[in-house]
Amino acid sequence: MQITKPADAEKRTRTIRLSRTLAIVMAALVALTAAVILSVVWFMSAGTTRDLLVQSAHLGLEAVQTQIGSRFSPVEDQLAFLAREVGAGRLDPTDTLELERVMTGALAATPQVRVLSFVRPNGEILGVTQGPKGVFSFADKVTSDNERSEIEEARRSGTAHWGPVYFVPDPAIRTSVANLQQPANLGGEFAGMFRATITVDAMSDFLRQIALSNPGTTPFVLYGRDQVLAHPLMAAGHPLLSAEHRLPTLDELGDPYLAELWKGPPETFDDTDMEVRAVKLGRDDGRVILTREIRGYASAPLIIGVEVPIESVEKPVWDLLRAGLAGLAVLFVAIVIAWIVGRLIVRPVTSMAREVRAVGMLDFAALRPLPGSLFTELNEQAKAYNTMLTGLRWLETYVPKKLVRHLIGSEDLASTQRVVTIMFTDVVDFTATAEKTSAGDVAALLNSHFDLLGHCIESEGGTIDKFIGDCVMAFWGAPDAQKDHADRAVRAARGIARAIAKDNAERQRQGLPPLRLRIGIHSGPVVAGNIGMTGRSAYTIVGDTVNACNRLEQLGKAVAPGEEVVMLLSGETFDLVAEDRSDLIPLGKHCLAGRTELTEIYRLPTV
Repeated sequence: MQITKPADAEKRTRTIRLSRTLAIVMAALVALTAAVILSVVWFMSAGTTRDLLVQSAHLGLEAVQTQIGSRFSPVEDQLAFLAREVGAGRLDPTDTLELERVMTGALAATPQVRVLSFVRPNGEILGVTQGPKGVFSFADKVTSDNERSEIEEARRSGTAHWGPVYFVPDPAIRTSVANLQQPANLGGEFAGMFRATITVDAMSDFLRQIALSNPGTTPFVLYGRDQVLAHPLMAAGHPLLSAEHRLPTLDELGDPYLAELWKGPPETFDDTDMEVRAVKLGRDDGRVILTREIRGYASAPLIIGVEVPIESVEKPVWDLLRAGLAGLAVLFVAIVIAWIVGRLIVRPVTSMAREVRAVGMLDFAALRPLPGSLFTELNEQAKAYNTMLTGLRWLETYVPKKLVRHLIGSEDLASTQRVVTIMFTDVVDFTATAEKTSAGDVAALLNSHFDLLGHCIESEGGTIDKFIGDCVMAFWGAPDAQKDHADRAVRAARGIARAIAKDNAERQRQGLPPLRLRIGIHSGPVVAGNIGMTGRSAYTIVGDTVNACNRLEQLGKAVAPGEEVVMLLSGETFDLVAEDRSDLIPLGKHCLAGRTELTEIYRLPTV
């Protein structure tokens, strides 16, 4: 029997107490380490999530602004084109029938315009208007002092500008409108002004369509800070509009969140001009409202904005916080869990960052929907991003990516003189065909036709400059230098002829009449570069070569009026063609419309 000494028992007791104390300290250290690691991971993830949400919000607001701008730009381009036609003498402002014909065609290409008119210096108004029953012409006379002052302002300024919003009491319109006024000069003298009228209900209906394609969001446009210019709630008109009350105020609109917009302080991010406000009503979750002020579209500054549910912004952050707090209870295994959680968070965040970089480079083809995640906040982030992809796909329709990428990588965006080859196409008797066809079928026909032409042009490296009604203008040799620009244009024309022949064969099998097409190809010097106003421009080409090409295409009416496809080349293009040109048929010299010198013409056969 072993007898334990009191000293040994006391030593053993102290050892047990020390072991317990060390165990408690070790447990505390592990818990503290886990808390620090999880806190760092949470703050890093929360910060990254917040930055990505801000970038997504910024891109969403940019997409709304771009789509709204896409409704104004074609109108500005259309009026500028009409003014140039008057200035060049190709459109006689005193010829009433010719004015009606040209403006009717221009109105068909810009469905967002309700009324297109020409105001002569003496106050006579000749215009065309479109509505549910078609397009009608009208004649009127300036009677108000406001309209007289608009004529004088156009005469004095000599540049296009948006006039103030005013109310039109005519029962056919009876709503508030905004006018774009483009002065036209002939021989250095003021010949009148073109005026395009856009109604607020048309603009509001466009915002309603944006809202439908992006559920949960509400875009809007303010006229100044106190009046609403466009909102989905105004798509069917607004009962309070009158000559004395041209636009509803924020309180009158019927959107309770917008009525509270300016009552709270804004929050800004970095150096962006975007303002963010959170608006809550009672116990509801509320909404986040993003706004930005833009100038140049109206006499008063416009404020574009979009409302989004507040939970889509707050939920990812709060879910991540709850996940971090729950992780603190895991103690000894927290380090392992933190490592696993870090891996699960970093991967989707890296994927999101990669996708955002692709968006910044306009590489929409590389965008892919983000997969779901085990974490609610990252899963919600993926859902929000995948929803945003819908808006980006629409944006891709209006943004020429090839051209924008070239400009992004270019150090010098100044306009330069280039030798290019230009192509104009025009569908023969399209107006007569459109009059017998519904608007939806006309749009489908044009879209299908432009698809055929666009594939042929872009497959040869061409740049589509614009669609004008049923016409296409494209060019080669800019912005990329293409030594064989003439050959590319000829190959594209041959491809178009083959595509039209194949399409017409299919149309005949369906019992539809064939489409006939005229094509003009001309080469020469142009000014290529960013053309437009400060803060808003477009890469295009200008010069007499463009006008000559358009006239060359119109010459096809006289050369071969009954042919399915008639393709004419100028002598300048013929001289630049390096490939086999033995099948080109010389037609001699012709005087193009509006020109005095003769131009050598060649015809490109369709077989």
